[in-house]
Amino acid sequence: MSLLVIILALVSAITHASWNMLVRHQRGTDTFTKMSLVIAGIGMPLALIGEFFEQPVLSLTWVWFGLGGIGLALYYYGLTRGYQSGDFSTVYPLVRSLPVLLVAITDVVRGNPPSFVGWIGLILVSIGCTIIPLESFRDWSLARYWNRSTPWVILAAFGVFVYSAFDSIAAQAMQGGISTALRYNVYECSFGLIVFALILKQQRLPILTQGGWSEWRLAIIAAIFMFGSYSLILWAYQLTPHASYIVALRQLGIVLGVAAGTLLFHEPAPKLRITASIIIASGIFLIAQGA
Repeated sequence: MSLLVIILALVSAITHASWNMLVRHQRGTDTFTKMSLVIAGIGMPLALIGEFFEQPVLSLTWVWFGLGGIGLALYYYGLTRGYQSGDFSTVYPLVRSLPVLLVAITDVVRGNPPSFVGWIGLILVSIGCTIIPLESFRDWSLARYWNRSTPWVILAAFGVFVYSAFDSIAAQAMQGGISTALRYNVYECSFGLIVFALILKQQRLPILTQGGWSEWRLAIIAAIFMFGSYSLILWAYQLTPHASYIVALRQLGIVLGVAAGTLLFHEPAPKLRITASIIIASGIFLIAQGA
């Protein structure tokens, strides 16, 4: 991978961790709805104007961002339901770790298998994400992973896998740099919002909970970070056929989350959690060096 790809993925991980910290206590369905509304409302007019003056994205990638939008909606729904029935420190790392190796298998099918060093790095990242919810090895039990939140974790992880796989295909097809990445991201978020709203309606859940300016202001700031973070990933997908490397590099956000939780929010950071963060960082280093 080029240095630019690594930088884009790591900067994305930082911004991704930032918006997760912003909404760490507001992870209901209305949070994702508000953030998506902000992106669609501001971005759609600009994206459509861009279709007339730059390389078109709609006609070239509508199938991919449609499928990716479905994956995004499944991720939103699975994640929020997972938080309702499980602990954030368990649900989030598992949701982020499970797709890493699945996307790697997709790379193999597409004829772009990871290198030997790349596989080691991917495996280390997955292992680190899997053990980071534990406070000690004595704390390990099947119930820690298989409980009421498990089906939602699987659904959310499947959603991440779906949009990651299809977005990497779309990125290779459209190229064009950050401009096409921004517009594609707007279209996918907008379609994902529609699918998410349909899921909520089918489940007879409120599509949007009314909130004051303070909540909307937080949603706007988080939306900017989320949109910027994933736009960088879409740009990185254009520069390498190995989507699995990009997905793995993004897990630096989990390491940053552990650090932020300890330093900013005074959360406990047992030795095993720190060890898991080191394992993830080691995997990222191997991918960056040997991929």
